[in-house]
Amino acid sequence: MARQPKYFLLSITLVMITITSFSCTDDPIEIPEPDTSPPQALVLFPIDGDPVQGEIIIQVRAVDNDKVDSVQFLIDQTRVFTDSSHSDNIFKYTWNTGESVMIDGELVKVFTEDEFHYISVIAFDPAGNSYASVPIRSKVDNIDSEPPEAFFLSPFAGQYISNVVNIEVIATDNDSIQYVSYFINNVLQGYVQESPYIFPWNTNLVESGNYYSLHANVRDINNNTTTIAPISVFVDNGIENDISPPTGSIVSPPAGLSVSGDVQIIVSANDNRAMGEVALSINGVYITTMEQEPYYYIWDTTLEQEDTEHTISVILIDLAGNEAPLNPISVLVDNQPSADSQPPNVIIMEPAAGQEVSGMVDIEVIATDESGISHIEYFIDGQADTADSIAPYNYNWDTESVADDMEHIIAVVAYDSSGNSTLATPIAVYVDNFDNVPPSGQIQNPVPGQTVNGTVSIEITASDNEYVSHIELSIDGLARDTLVNPPYTYNWDTTQETDDEDHVISVIVSDSSGNIGFVPPVSVYIDNEVNDISPPTGIISNPLSGQTVSGTVNFTVVAQDDQGIAEVELSIDGSVVSLDTEDPYQYSWDTTGLTNNSEHTLSATVTDNAGHTTLLQPVLVTVVN
Repeated sequence: MARQPKYFLLSITLVMITITSFSCTDDPIEIPEPDTSPPQALVLFPIDGDPVQGEIIIQVRAVDNDKVDSVQFLIDQTRVFTDSSHSDNIFKYTWNTGESVMIDGELVKVFTEDEFHYISVIAFDPAGNSYASVPIRSKVDNIDSEPPEAFFLSPFAGQYISNVVNIEVIATDNDSIQYVSYFINNVLQGYVQESPYIFPWNTNLVESGNYYSLHANVRDINNNTTTIAPISVFVDNGIENDISPPTGSIVSPPAGLSVSGDVQIIVSANDNRAMGEVALSINGVYITTMEQEPYYYIWDTTLEQEDTEHTISVILIDLAGNEAPLNPISVLVDNQPSADSQPPNVIIMEPAAGQEVSGMVDIEVIATDESGISHIEYFIDGQADTADSIAPYNYNWDTESVADDMEHIIAVVAYDSSGNSTLATPIAVYVDNFDNVPPSGQIQNPVPGQTVNGTVSIEITASDNEYVSHIELSIDGLARDTLVNPPYTYNWDTTQETDDEDHVISVIVSDSSGNIGFVPPVSVYIDNEVNDISPPTGIISNPLSGQTVSGTVNFTVVAQDDQGIAEVELSIDGSVVSLDTEDPYQYSWDTTGLTNNSEHTLSATVTDNAGHTTLLQPVLVTVVN
């Protein structure tokens, strides 16, 4: 073996001595672990979604286990400022939302008016760890072009109104309201400048019995205007012209009855509009006035002359002042009982109270008494109709002998062999021999005041006591279709109508008996011309440009358009990975199979309903798994 040079051996020895000396005389040195904890950051101001104008100070709170070195501010994914100084962990940037730049000799706004812009930050610590915040949205609103929001509080669509009606509008604005103008049948009626926005409309100045269209314009202090869609109301001031008197009858006691003690005088009263009062007299002497249903009076017969007939008379008066005296009835006051003081028992078995009847109706009565039943008297509307002295007690009543489509009162009095009598509890039945009840209906869709476009499904409901024959549909007074089978629908092509105007849908319902019912019309506003010249806007909200990502990443896009988003196309490194038509526009990107420390470009294209397309600002990220 060759000998090694001495200097080589010496160097070895020296190294060994040095190491031995180091390990024996000094304490061991601890090498610190690297800082891998990223900072945290939160945008304090502005609030997500709030509008901004002029110069605003974006405030961010950022903290770290060591300290925060700097915070980068990004607007729409573009870095605009880096703040390395802070007070109490608050980092700031003054954003001029109205900033303009000169392009080709023309001043152009950097931040588009009336659109959302996305604020995000990236916080760094001295070790190079970073944290990217979730973007927030702020709408730049330096010029007030936002119209007020408003609606009718009263009256409601289709309401029947009379006399003086308060038309009340609820209106709000991002600045302030200048005034509300009120229109009836498109004729200006007046202005209201201060809340509450109430305009009193005297309906006595217009023709009663017609529908009227109401709409209002609301203007803010910057002259932005909102038109409240029209509603239809029906003016009904016809009670002053009511010449039809009320109708009714003295229901109890029946004429000719022997009465004693306290007797309940019952009166039925009806009017084509509204009842006013019922005036009662006995023996020609005014007793009382009854103003509310049920119309009844407790008569103390012990105060009257015994064993004589007394006459009950009634006058009906409606709200229009029309009077109708009823046929008076006479009863015998008998407060001194005979030897047989036990009255008979009697009850009406058929028909049932409230029953609807027609044609010939059997009135069946059961009556009992210990001394025997003498006879039964039948009364229709307080007037004696017939008598029966042989059981079983029944009466075949011809309902065509009385007024149709009204309630009629059936009363029965049973007499025993001693002359005692009992009035059975009267019942009311409804006579309906001829179908003269008109059908009813309602336009379910569209609703009054709605703004419509394209093809609209007009949906109608209809009902009748017998059978609905057909429905006649008209638009602006012109017949469009006849619908014979439910569901009653009509597809209306509004593109064939005059645009930007109100149009009235009206319906007439006919039943199998030829009766017709008028359905309250509906006024709608047609707006088919959508002049969409604005492309969509958006941002790749996650991940942020320059961010380091790993694992599965939610590739997220936030997009908006004034007429709606049709689709969002998401691409990675130029290849389409997702085509999303519904919000949220998101794709789960699995980075685990990609090369470590490789860079990738994420891009997205947004298309609105009008076909306008916007390519969003791409982002570049680094995959570190």
